[in-house]
Amino acid sequence: MEDTSSRLTGKRCAVVTGANEGIGLEICRRLASNGIAVILTARDEKKGTEAVQSLALFGLSHVVFQHLDVEDPISVARLSSFVETHLGKLDILVNNTGDSGLILKTSTVMLSKKSNSEALKY
Repeated sequence: MEDTSSRLTGKRCAVVTGANEGIGLEICRRLASNGIAVILTARDEKKGTEAVQSLALFGLSHVVFQHLDVEDPISVARLSSFVETHLGKLDILVNNTGDSGLILKTSTVMLSKKSNSEALKY
């Protein structure tokens, strides 16, 4: 972990979720190319590690992988703890996952029309 901290310390820091391929990976590449330390996250540890290795081929050494499943509160807490312990702050969050991590029960969602007295229940 010392190596991870030293690669990220003193830089603006971004977390990109769902970043092992496609748009997420490109966002990581562009952020890192601009000198921003990047925490690349993915649900699949193997794919996430491979994505970081592919960015390292371009000389982007200030990208690290952290496992994240936004639907798993323990996984979210681990990432939060990592950021707090190793960075102390987070400057940029790019939520690129296909899932927001929110669970809405449609029977309890209230949409306001014009006033609070006129609400539609679904």
